[in-house]
Amino acid sequence: MPVPRPPKPTRKTWPYAVVAVLVLAVNAGWPAADVIKLATVLLVLIALIVRAGPDDS
Repeated sequence: MPVPRPPKPTRKTWPYAVVAVLVLAVNAGWPAADVIKLATVLLVLIALIVRAGPDDS
């Protein structure tokens, strides 16, 4: 009987996506205050999604 392999850990790619969006906003010439608001909204959204999602830790 074969031994089952443990599941591979999932890679969290959201930090790269958030950084990419923020870099694009800065490069597009957005004011710093708007970039800060965008970063805040994205992090809160991610926190809500992670909190509501399944616990895979």
